[in-house]
Amino acid sequence: MMPHEFAAYLKANPGYHRIIKQIREKYESLGHLGGTIRLDQLSTDEREVLRSLFKKNYLQKSASFPVEKFISAFETTRYRGIDFEAVLSCYFGEKLSWKKDLRSQYEDEKSQYYDEIIHVVKGSPAALWLEDVLTNKNNAYSLLNLKYNEDPEHLNGILIEVCNGLNQCVNQPEKVRLALFASQITKDPHAFDMNRDGGRLLLYALSAHYKLDYPQNAEAQMELLYQAGLIYDEVSNYTICRGIRAFVGEKIHSGWAGFADCSEPLHISLWNIGMIEGVSCVNSRVFVFENPTVFSEIAGILEDRPCSLICSAGNVKVATLLLLDKIVEGGSEIYYGGDFDPEGLIIADKLKKRYGEKLVLWHFTPEAYEKIQSKKMISAARLKKLDKIESPELKKLAETIKKSGYSGYQEMMVEVYLKDIVNRISKFFNPVKESI
Repeated sequence: MMPHEFAAYLKANPGYHRIIKQIREKYESLGHLGGTIRLDQLSTDEREVLRSLFKKNYLQKSASFPVEKFISAFETTRYRGIDFEAVLSCYFGEKLSWKKDLRSQYEDEKSQYYDEIIHVVKGSPAALWLEDVLTNKNNAYSLLNLKYNEDPEHLNGILIEVCNGLNQCVNQPEKVRLALFASQITKDPHAFDMNRDGGRLLLYALSAHYKLDYPQNAEAQMELLYQAGLIYDEVSNYTICRGIRAFVGEKIHSGWAGFADCSEPLHISLWNIGMIEGVSCVNSRVFVFENPTVFSEIAGILEDRPCSLICSAGNVKVATLLLLDKIVEGGSEIYYGGDFDPEGLIIADKLKKRYGEKLVLWHFTPEAYEKIQSKKMISAARLKKLDKIESPELKKLAETIKKSGYSGYQEMMVEVYLKDIVNRISKFFNPVKESI
């Protein structure tokens, strides 16, 4: 998201006009983004803006709030991390000015402030991260500016902890629980929780280190932390599988093997996945279903016949992704089937981008969709999501769904899936000409 897009959004809503004007005045007076905004005789538009940002009703005639609080409210939106000074310049169509002596003093003090922190972690990944952020004004730059203007002493403590945390992540060979990691670094098990400044800054630092975009949702945050060797919510984040064996070194994991031998579904958490080194699937192939009902129905019909299945249960959790990673690393192929709606195609698109040729978009065709099309209409807002689809194999299907405007559900595909699976099982144990 670019500053001019944020500025256009603010301009389009009259409820922001007086607020932005006052922020500019404060900026030019103080030399930085700070101070307090006061609005007398609140308009209906302004009440709605404040209610949306601060999650409370404004029934009084006037309201006041810190500039930092206003800007911070956008950190939970798609405008997270944008340089608000650049937004102001775009909003007013000119470079902002302030008193030269104030600007010089402010910049000198801020430069010395960050130089001292960088010196403490000199030559480390954390130092490289901070230098890049301050030079290119990217990543956590906006958040750092806000917190500096709000309370530089408080930010100093948090930033040193985050820098130590980043350096520790890079050098630790084994995975550790996030709360324990935070305790070791800060003596506070909650210091790096995702709803605290320390947690948000650590995510910014890790995303920069691994050259990734800042994670926009809980699952993406957990995946980034796991990549850095940090385990967050390891028990409730799980996936369901059937017919998959796991290995620790060359030794078969008896727990996984027991469920596979009995053809029973097994709930696998991040904890379980962290204990194994590899997995194997029947005939080097796994069938993945978005819908739990479809998974259960097919698993039940197959009874004790050998077949590897996974249930992702909607949006793909980190546990599912890590299990699929190990499946691909072991040389197996993924067959993924999901719902024929915007959300279903977005999930399929993300998985295809992650696994490429190792993932088959299973029956994701216009022909299959037209056979099971429901009478449930898709809203215009949801249909708009289909514009984000990038996989060439899904684009034609996306256009078909946009044209019809109706959903198609995976439950109607059970017989098709089952026929395909049985055919492949039969081919494996008693080779016949494959018809599907």
